[in-house]
Amino acid sequence: MIMNYENFPHYWVNHLGFQLRKELETAFVANGHRVTSEEWALLLILSKHGQLSPRDLSQLTLRDPTTVSRLIDRLEGKGLLERTRTRKDRRIVDVGITEAGRVLFAKLADIASRLINLSLQDIAPQDLELVNQVLKKMSENLSNLERGADV
Repeated sequence: MIMNYENFPHYWVNHLGFQLRKELETAFVANGHRVTSEEWALLLILSKHGQLSPRDLSQLTLRDPTTVSRLIDRLEGKGLLERTRTRKDRRIVDVGITEAGRVLFAKLADIASRLINLSLQDIAPQDLELVNQVLKKMSENLSNLERGADV
């Protein structure tokens, strides 16, 4: 049986995600900022949550720890993030945004906001609310699956 993937919201969510990442990176570069969409995602999460462990970042971004570690290294090399040892346990490291990272984040957030607003053009607020509700429910459904369960 051939599935018509265009009839499933999963296809459009994935497609939109790729489009958004591509357009974000293009807009960042056009404005003189060499930041990838994955790096942007870490900056976005850290701007909301403050300092986090690499493990927490991995869970929040749904990225494997190795990928997150590589991204942290790159952003730290750019002077946008810094690692600090926690006070409770000096063996544990948290990651936070530097002052330079905060300045850049504000610029990137403005670019991202403009792009998101363009993507929402001509969409009624109630339609957007419904889409958000449906996508959250779909995410909950997948989160509630037992690992290894027969699908």
